[in-house]
Amino acid sequence: MNERTLAQLVSDSLSEQTSESELNDLHTQLQRGSNEGRSFQRLSALIQHSAQLAAADEVAALQQPGGTVESDESIRLSLVAKQRMQQAIRQAMNDEDADSRPAVQPASSAGSYANSTSYAGLVAETIAPYASSSSDGERQSELRESYCRFTLIRKIGEGGLGTVWLARDEVLKRHVALKELRPQAAASEALWKRFQREAEITGHLEHPNVVPLYVSGVNPDTQLPFYAMRFLGRQTLVDAIREYHAQRSDSDDSAVRLHRLLSVFIDVCQAIGFAHSRGVVHRDLKPENVALDNFGQVLVLDWGLAKLDSDGELAMRIALSGDVNDSALAETIDGDVIGTPLYMSPEQARGELDSLDHRTDVFGLGAILFSILTGFAPHQQSSNTGSSARRVAEFLAQIASMDKPPLPRDLNPDIPRDLEGICLKAMAYNRYERHASAEELAGDVEAWIAGKHRRQAQFETMRMHARDLKSRLCVQLRQMSATAQFMLELPPIQGLLQTHELQGDEYATWRDRLTAILLALAKSRPSLSGLSYALIQEDRINELVRIERSLQDSANIRSLPTSRLRRGMASTFHKTVLQQFPGESCFDLDFTTVGQTRIVCGVPVLDGESAEPAGLVIAESEIVGLLKPELSIVGAKEDVFVLDDRDRILFSNVPLPDSNSSELLAADVLPGWQSIKSSLVAGEAIDVDGGKYGTQLTLPQKNRSLRILFQLG
Repeated sequence: MNERTLAQLVSDSLSEQTSESELNDLHTQLQRGSNEGRSFQRLSALIQHSAQLAAADEVAALQQPGGTVESDESIRLSLVAKQRMQQAIRQAMNDEDADSRPAVQPASSAGSYANSTSYAGLVAETIAPYASSSSDGERQSELRESYCRFTLIRKIGEGGLGTVWLARDEVLKRHVALKELRPQAAASEALWKRFQREAEITGHLEHPNVVPLYVSGVNPDTQLPFYAMRFLGRQTLVDAIREYHAQRSDSDDSAVRLHRLLSVFIDVCQAIGFAHSRGVVHRDLKPENVALDNFGQVLVLDWGLAKLDSDGELAMRIALSGDVNDSALAETIDGDVIGTPLYMSPEQARGELDSLDHRTDVFGLGAILFSILTGFAPHQQSSNTGSSARRVAEFLAQIASMDKPPLPRDLNPDIPRDLEGICLKAMAYNRYERHASAEELAGDVEAWIAGKHRRQAQFETMRMHARDLKSRLCVQLRQMSATAQFMLELPPIQGLLQTHELQGDEYATWRDRLTAILLALAKSRPSLSGLSYALIQEDRINELVRIERSLQDSANIRSLPTSRLRRGMASTFHKTVLQQFPGESCFDLDFTTVGQTRIVCGVPVLDGESAEPAGLVIAESEIVGLLKPELSIVGAKEDVFVLDDRDRILFSNVPLPDSNSSELLAADVLPGWQSIKSSLVAGEAIDVDGGKYGTQLTLPQKNRSLRILFQLG
């Protein structure tokens, strides 16, 4: 009989489609002892036994009140039996030493197989909790059933100690992460104990931000320990950090993203603080060991390198088999060094295992914060490529010998200095200079976030004040322009133009009339410091009338005598005014008056007969007198600076340092002025962390500008 015929006979026998003579032929072939025959014999026993178990499950379900074959318990038992059968068949087919196993015969009950070492016995054990009253057998069966309830879907991670699988819990119908000891590590008693301790520690740390452990046990097929825990997905904190820094420069919501990362960091600090309160030190903190989901859940993972404080609460509750030291349990690189080098503290790099305590974790938390702020691990910039033992040793020696951590702002200049200071304190190389606890570190970050919110609110108020001031200055400039244009329409303007050469009584009359009008106009406009009318002939200026407000007493307004009127060469501003269209205003800054800086607005005067430019009328406002009342109205309490386009400080509401020169420049007073100045080209300079806001007001026609800078005190 060939193999095909033999296989067909076995298949027919399982379907109960064979005659008595065919069954005798099959039995004869199986008794001849061929390898194929023995394999078929084993498979036949397994499949028949599995069918009996499934049938027994269905019968049991039907015997229950209201039971159906689709009941949850029946489905569960059948599924467990099916999985056990599949595993046993795979082992039977791959086992070359078939003679070493006892022959298996079908049985009518699970009890006859409960203590069997055959593969059928293994199948029978899937229902042993329901068929045996033996406490030992019951516990063993429960263990195997607890593993068989999980269906492995795909591998999601692998390390030196264990393999993590995405698995489905067939009882509760949910996905879990199942971690199993790697076969290569199973030969080491120390690594076995380390895996068991990891499960025990994880199971005892009941905190919202510590990964919860559902069940642990030993796989009866591979004899490898495993434990199942919550599965959040494949995203970790390192993924969120990379996404943030990839979009930081182009994203408008980078501040929101940073706030989210800092909130995650605070949750991690709280989880580690809880572990410390139970006497557990993690010792391998890094972004890769923080799992995230899309709904704000944060879980700290991988407690395989954790150290138990002998006096801690958890150490008293966990009974470890044997006294195994840390170096044997948790080596991740050559030498007695525990942790990940890129995030490692100096004491870890030196292998000082006895001195590793909660402050070592504080350094690890600071390293995570460093990564959030910069996008790099603390030691990433100084690491050597390659993984040889020599290079690793050199890298660790470099970490151990450093006297201070790298500066986050060297990698990202936009990091707020206060936040950088928190990070550097947590990563202090002298562990006694670090935060005293993870909770203290979290508190500093929370305080920074709260302070940032207060500072943001203060900044928005300051920006509103600056914009209000700019808006009110624009109104003042329009009023100055309207005043100059009003002067242009006064009858004495043309009267003086026609009679100034004769200097007779008519000229004096026109001059007196214009003086009286301008005096009244100056009294009605407190912001005006001067009004004047001048003629221009052959690039020379000849003032006919000038009204001045006293700098010491703003109510004192007078007309200057003829001897004090301006005579001489016309300035560039005067010539520019004459080049404007009729009725068009031109603004400039005037520094000719000692101790004053004035904004001047001029409008050209045309000869009524020739329509040629003959002179100009000018309205002037002293910049300090103009700004003080406006600042009072705006209600600004910040430091305010007004500068010209040559960086000269024209006004400040705070005392300024004495200067040997007549001009005080912004660079001498304002830190970071060049950066602010370059931003003003686009119209605004915004520095929330520095508490600075700048804006720019361009003066019409002259291409001169006023720069307004507000700064939080």
